[in-house]
Amino acid sequence: MSAASQGSSVSHSPSPPDKDHELHDQFPASFRTGDDISTSYGIPHFDLLTSELSPTRIHQRIRYLWLAGRPVPPRPLHHQLLLGRDIFVSERIDLHLVWGGGRIFVKPIPRYLLNPDFWSTHLSSQTHGNWTHLRQCAMGFLLSYVALIAYESDFRIATEKGLIPPSMSWSRWRRFVREMLHAQGDSKGENNHLWGDVAERFIYGELRLNRLNMIEAVLRGPFSRGFLATWTSFGGLYQYTSAAIIAGTAYILLILSAMQVGLGTTKLAGDEAFQAASYRFTVFSILGPLGAVMALVFAFAVALLYNAIRTKNFEAKRSEQLGRTWGPRHVSKV
Repeated sequence: MSAASQGSSVSHSPSPPDKDHELHDQFPASFRTGDDISTSYGIPHFDLLTSELSPTRIHQRIRYLWLAGRPVPPRPLHHQLLLGRDIFVSERIDLHLVWGGGRIFVKPIPRYLLNPDFWSTHLSSQTHGNWTHLRQCAMGFLLSYVALIAYESDFRIATEKGLIPPSMSWSRWRRFVREMLHAQGDSKGENNHLWGDVAERFIYGELRLNRLNMIEAVLRGPFSRGFLATWTSFGGLYQYTSAAIIAGTAYILLILSAMQVGLGTTKLAGDEAFQAASYRFTVFSILGPLGAVMALVFAFAVALLYNAIRTKNFEAKRSEQLGRTWGPRHVSKV
């Protein structure tokens, strides 16, 4: 097979220098290392493959992943458009096939995953340790693309979005998929057991972003960053929460209108239970939205204070890590 299948039959041995150089040319130009405090940029090397291929954050929550999606392959790209989802390119492997807010994130296929030398040298079936896990991740990732690009229309969408290398043609892609599916299929062409040799995350297809954020909030607290922020500013958060309050108020007004009509009828006007329920709900309709607005203002104040303190502490730690300080400079007058 042109990539994955060839890797299953070639032993793990050091690459010749020229082949290593060729593979390095297929890596990103630079990559980010460290956490936020010790962020730096480096020249890509083979250690980069862990962050490129292994969705570590999702694997840490694998036991809860059933809340965010189903253990079935993703639907083709053209179907994603039919569902009203815009396709967004993301190089983060943990965001691959995560959807929400009318968009779905898809990681493009790296060039080296279509390189037989890369598979035979680094991701063959005879590799051990962390490389075995990376091979399972790479297999799962490519299998997700087998499902995503099933029709020629899917191939055109993938080409337009830059999800596959420009040199890939439709006929070459069909040949690649055919070889990949038949490499481990039985005589009847059945290959469901292909998913028995992939990393756990790729057993699942599309994952809901809001469910992943909910899982993070429950496990790490409401002030955690979540899996991916649904909003990136307080204005976006205000629009989201105020829309919920407005919708709730409209529902309350609908119930009040129905109660008013009920009080105009002879049967309900004399019903003490209905009179008591109307009184209580009227009081709630006054205090409820007011309480919700006050709670929203309080939550904004707490979030603003928390974010300010956290940002200032981060700046101090980053300053210590860099070994320098910065701030307003006094400019002499000429």
